[in-house]
Formats: sequence, C-alpha cells, structure tokens
Amino acid sequence: MNEDKIGIHSEAIGNKLVVYVQGNLDVHNTHKIEKDLMAVVGAAGKPVVFNLSDVPFISSAGLRLLVTTLRLCQEQKISISICGLQPAVEKVFDIIGMQQLFTIYPDLDSALN
Repeated sequence: MNEDKIGIHSEAIGNKLVVYVQGNLDVHNTHKIEKDLMAVVGAAGKPVVFNLSDVPFISSAGLRLLVTTLRLCQEQKISISICGLQPAVEKVFDIIGMQQLFTIYPDLDSALN
C-alpha cells in the first residue's frame, strides 16, 4: 500500500473485533479515518484488537487517535489491544511508554489467543 494512503477495515474473529489500519498514522492522515474508526469501535461491543502491521510510521497525531480510541473502549468497558508493530512504530511506543496503556502482542495470532 502506498504510505500516503490511509485506511481501515475490520472483521469479527471469534469474540474479538480486529481493526486493520493501513498507512502512516500522521497528522495528514489521522483525520481521514478518525470518524470511521470511532464508529467501528463504538459499535464493537466486544474486545478490540488493532492490527498495525501495515502502519510503517506513527506521529503524535496517530498516538492521540489511539489514546482517544482507548478511552472510548474504557467507557464501554471493553478491552483493547494492539498487535503487529513495525520496528519504527515499536520504537516510538517504547520511548513514550505506550505499553503501560495498551496490551501489545507481536502478531495477530497471539492477540487472538
């Protein structure tokens, strides 16, 4: 996928909703998916797993979107986790301590079990 393109799609797998995010989560792209993302997560009614394996870059705007989504899930009392971090994104998560907010799995299979 072209890194300038952004998109999401979701599917129910077992008792979880997997949300696949594709493209750079930066200031130029997050506003393009925020409304759809909030609608999908808001209607989930089950644990949410964000698969970020197709996200090569994340900025503070992308982190804000993830934290906003986390708050929405907490309000609905559903769990949220993240899987498939690419090395550059994982480094950002490590630097700012995102693993204190989210349960992070190495891949989708781990997140679903």
